Amino acid sequence: MDYIPASIGIGALAFASTNIDDLVMLIGFFVDAAYRPRQIVLGQFVGIGVVIVVSLLGSLVAQIASTAYVGLLGLVPIALGVKKLVFVDGGGQYSHRLPMAASNIVTVAVVTVANGADNLSLYIPLFAVHSSAEVALFVAVFLVMTGLWCGAGYALGSNRLLGIATQRWGSAALPYILIALGIYILAKTGTLVRVS
Repeated sequence: MDYIPASIGIGALAFASTNIDDLVMLIGFFVDAAYRPRQIVLGQFVGIGVVIVVSLLGSLVAQIASTAYVGLLGLVPIALGVKKLVFVDGGGQYSHRLPMAASNIVTVAVVTVANGADNLSLYIPLFAVHSSAEVALFVAVFLVMTGLWCGAGYALGSNRLLGIATQRWGSAALPYILIALGIYILAKTGTLVRVS
């Protein structure tokens, strides 16, 4: 039981250090009128869940996929950002919206997974060198931190003082945030160099 405080601290640091960019992404989604808060929260939890499962499998099998191929997921936010730029009408509303709430959840989840290359590079070795009890505690911390991240993203996106300014630029900025995030993922993982 002595490991509990240390594991909570390690888990919180590991999550925070690999998910700062997720907070920016969440703010962008929360200020986008096309997404309901529950869709964003559910999508974020699904995405983090996928990252955790892949990390657990990766820690058991050493590494199930090359980082370069994981980095290919960086193309997803780029495609989403380009789509948002192409399908915006003059009034700032999307002329082509995703037809179902489920597709919004999937979009948030996919972007979260695409942004998870740095998570995998940290979580896989972290899980590999700790006991199953410690790993279970890490997973619990990650889930709690995901909830806190969603709360912070919502608060920053809807704050009365920050909200007006954020809402003005948030929807317009989201496509560029997604494209920048995708480029960052491709660059950080060295995907284009390794795959070509």
